[in-house]
Amino acid sequence: MATKKILGEAITYDDVLLVPSRSSILPRDADVRTRLTSDIGLNIPLLSAAMDTVTESAMAIALAREGGMGILHKNMAIERQAEEVDRVKRSESGMIQDPITLSPEKTVREAMEVMKKYSISGIPIVRQDHLVGILTNRDLRFEPNLDLQISNVMTNGSLITAPVGTTLDEAERTLQKNRIEKLPIVDKNGKLMGLITFKDIQKKKRYPIACKDPLGRLRVGAAVCVSSDTLERVAALLQEGADVIVVDTAHGHSEGVIRMVKNIKAKFSVQLIAGNVATAEATRELIRAGADCVK
Repeated sequence: MATKKILGEAITYDDVLLVPSRSSILPRDADVRTRLTSDIGLNIPLLSAAMDTVTESAMAIALAREGGMGILHKNMAIERQAEEVDRVKRSESGMIQDPITLSPEKTVREAMEVMKKYSISGIPIVRQDHLVGILTNRDLRFEPNLDLQISNVMTNGSLITAPVGTTLDEAERTLQKNRIEKLPIVDKNGKLMGLITFKDIQKKKRYPIACKDPLGRLRVGAAVCVSSDTLERVAALLQEGADVIVVDTAHGHSEGVIRMVKNIKAKFSVQLIAGNVATAEATRELIRAGADCVK
């Protein structure tokens, strides 16, 4: 008896045609915002694939600026993936609450390496968290001695700062008035509390629908798999500010994935996506396990 090979009728993308109807909505008036999870909204309904040929920090930054979100792939060491999250989070902000800093005893060489790594043009210089100077590309441009201590080249006299609570509009006026690009935010004791940059203010105007977290940083997701070090990876990603974790497998309707979703939700306060799945039953099981979104 021959085995029945055709189970039913199916169609492909090329078989489907969307028939347009009369519309009174202009493209500029269309609102394509959507919810990814109960806590995370997207201004355009697009995520990038968690593939090593698609999404690292550069793609995640570009997509978040346009209103979507990138999902960083997992085919890298835990430390590297966490660093990629950090790069996205530091790419722009309303006020940078944990700016990269150096001590005045560090060398010009070390400062230049940090600037290159994070693509920044200036670094607040602190001693025991108190602001003592600021170092910019302008200070380093003509300095040939890379082993010189930062204290010998940094700007430390008449530093322009602003108090805690300064708004972005106030910061912009201060930056323009003093023709500077970085404004350290300090408390009444001179402790560095944050940093506002003119570049970040410009980016906010250039990308008005950027997908950002409550601190004004670009949102980013990160993928994990089902393995013995997954919880360690999740902890490192969340430490750097990942907005959503994606348990990403080819077959999401499996005992291992369901168990991992439960474990992550039990251990961390996190928005979680799980998949891939193709059936309603699989979707229901992952939701019951704790998934906030199913892929």
